[in-house]
Amino acid sequence: MTGTNYNVIYRGKVLEGFDFGTAKQNLMKMFSLSEEKAEKILKSRRVVLKKNVDETTAKKLGMALKKAGLDIALTTSQPKVVPPEATPVPPLEMEPRPKKERKEVPKPIEKKPASRTITPTYVRGVGLPSQIPFEFHGVGTEYFKIWLVNVLLTIVTLGFYSPWAKVRRKQYFYSNTHLQGASFEYLADPMKILKGRAIVVGIIVVHQALTSVAPIIGTIMGLAIIVVFPWVLVRSLAFNARNSAIRNIRFGFDGTVGEAAKVFMLWPILAAITLGILAPYAYFRQKKFVVENSSYGTTGFKFNATAGDYYGLILGALITIGIGVVAVFVASAFFPPAAFLFALALYLYGFAYYTVNTTNLLYNSTQLTPHRMKATLEMREFIGILVSNSIAIALTLGLFHPWARVRTLRYKVENLTFMASGDLDGFVAKEQKEVSALGEEMTDFLDFDFGL
Repeated sequence: MTGTNYNVIYRGKVLEGFDFGTAKQNLMKMFSLSEEKAEKILKSRRVVLKKNVDETTAKKLGMALKKAGLDIALTTSQPKVVPPEATPVPPLEMEPRPKKERKEVPKPIEKKPASRTITPTYVRGVGLPSQIPFEFHGVGTEYFKIWLVNVLLTIVTLGFYSPWAKVRRKQYFYSNTHLQGASFEYLADPMKILKGRAIVVGIIVVHQALTSVAPIIGTIMGLAIIVVFPWVLVRSLAFNARNSAIRNIRFGFDGTVGEAAKVFMLWPILAAITLGILAPYAYFRQKKFVVENSSYGTTGFKFNATAGDYYGLILGALITIGIGVVAVFVASAFFPPAAFLFALALYLYGFAYYTVNTTNLLYNSTQLTPHRMKATLEMREFIGILVSNSIAIALTLGLFHPWARVRTLRYKVENLTFMASGDLDGFVAKEQKEVSALGEEMTDFLDFDFGL
């Protein structure tokens, strides 16, 4: 690498294959611009978007802008700035006009208002904080092959292959999820998962046998399983975290069994006793427990949401569902076939409402000190994906499932941004204890999922 500095220049046109509206939306999303500012940039004949940066930074930024649809050039000189067409120069750094036969005298750098400087979304070190979007590179056709092989081998081996199927599935989704050029990794050993599942199946078989032969002993054993549930949960979260990594740094989970018992057993019981009044608070405590006991290397996550946020979310859901239920009853009285359609629409809307709002609240309230997260899922877009996926799965008798899974995950990932306030390489991996796969496989067997 040389010491030459480069300028990143927009050459006044949108690349072939992109229309003006798409390029504008991409530019707005990348730099958090208003529509007016993005439009002014695209209508300009030549704008210096970044000047005097090193070669690596210039190439990364140039590639990102080309993917957004802008015609970009990198120069090592100070080219003449051509005035924009009929509009003032947008609020970006502009190149000074070169003087004839005159040496440039270094001048103090003039500070500009923060609102007039655009920080590239995923070029580290250009500005702080920078918005680093998550990317998903998975393809439905690729995942279909993995899914089909997993299903067939699991059936042929009577379930023996299922741990390998699980690891292959997770490795595919993890490896296709990227942050600033690095992909996530799933590192679990299928053999450990198989051993865990064998223990779980053995416990279930023994419990069923004792229940049929000696009901009292079977009941006592069932209660014992419930009592050890918090331990199972903590082991599950620790196993999943330790086997997830990015940039060779693993995640971690340090929650205690006692705290897990409070948030996943005591608070749900109190919610039931209060006829659901404490349910939003119990849900809030569960999310807080999972987030604040998780870590990336030696850095712990923080959770900034409040119980009031979850009460507002649940209240909104109840009002919407209540209106929907009334509509279903009215429709059933006058035109029964319409009741089914209303009920289906209510289910899809309720599922979308829950997914979008809980996801946005979770990530927008999560902080990896001093960094934070930002989720921007929207109801209209997610419902569109949900409806089209459902129709396609029904018409293909389930064969569209892999494509539906990829489409849904892509939408979620690409609406997630990491708001970096420092160097991501500054994290230091910490040593973590080996965690048995037993806990995770108990939750898998009982169809529980408590992961982030």
